[in-house]
Amino acid sequence: MVNTKKKIRKLNGQTTTRKIKIKHEPQSDKNKNKILSAIKNISFEKACLDFNALQAVDFTHKNMSVLHSAKIGNTVMDYYFLKHRLNTKTKRGVSYYEWIKTRWQHNAAEHRMYKFNLAQGKSPEQARYGVFRLYYGSVQGFKPLIAKWLYTMYAPKIAILDFSAGWGGRCLAAMTLGIPYIGIDTNVDLRPVYQRMVRDLTPLLPENTRTSSRVTMTFKDAASVNYADYDYDMAFTSPPYFKSLRPAEVYAHMPSYESRDAFNERFLFPAVRNTYAHLKRGGTYAINVPGDAFQDIRRANLLPQRLSAKHRLFIQPRFAKGNPVNPDKQYKEYIYVWKKP
Repeated sequence: MVNTKKKIRKLNGQTTTRKIKIKHEPQSDKNKNKILSAIKNISFEKACLDFNALQAVDFTHKNMSVLHSAKIGNTVMDYYFLKHRLNTKTKRGVSYYEWIKTRWQHNAAEHRMYKFNLAQGKSPEQARYGVFRLYYGSVQGFKPLIAKWLYTMYAPKIAILDFSAGWGGRCLAAMTLGIPYIGIDTNVDLRPVYQRMVRDLTPLLPENTRTSSRVTMTFKDAASVNYADYDYDMAFTSPPYFKSLRPAEVYAHMPSYESRDAFNERFLFPAVRNTYAHLKRGGTYAINVPGDAFQDIRRANLLPQRLSAKHRLFIQPRFAKGNPVNPDKQYKEYIYVWKKP
């Protein structure tokens, strides 16, 4: 058992520091699956229905009203990847599976929020997960619906390259459109997950797109990949976000970076430079990063200075009534797009 200091933000905006004791006994997959089912009990049939619904969304007729509110595609993504997201450390440096082994009930604010969640009709596990998300953050997957909208807008014909494949959302979107997808990720634990997802869902695709919807996954550091080995006319990714001292999430097999500068120099900059260099002429380069990372990329002259487009993402606010510390501050996030001449 080790002690780690964590800053806990309370609802009134005050910040306090306390020690979190984490037991390092491994949890069995059976126990993790039980916890997962208690949070979101998603059957394979329900996941298939959601994948079919994602296929049915048609953006060619400018039907973009569903983008900000609908959650189409999230269920099938969670079916395959939520357990691994629960095992990923958030920006507070602790995963959900680690946190539930702490004495979180002894924290008055967290226990009070737990009881509030129960009163709202949530199950005990859902109430507990709600506490964790509020105080420690959560690891989100990129919405498949937004990825599908972007692919439809820029219409790649050869393949989509994603050098931070992550939690499957961009892959799912490519499959529904019959576009080859090339995914790169360091998290080798996801290899069997991607294999199972592709094996399960390919039969649900129209026969004429099953071959074209092929998925190619490579599990290694994106900065060390030879992108000359791939043909693609669109690159789109959402790499890990790195704050001043630590990444916003730490997943299995993620290399360690001592600072944002180190993250940029060892991972982000080489990956952006090399993926853009091998993008087909006339192709689309798109990346979803926070504003400070975009400025880092721009200052490093990795991509053309002139943007082709900037699409704002709808981000669900953490606090229903606004940020209690900075009520006038509104977080904004974008997908930045370039066209390669």
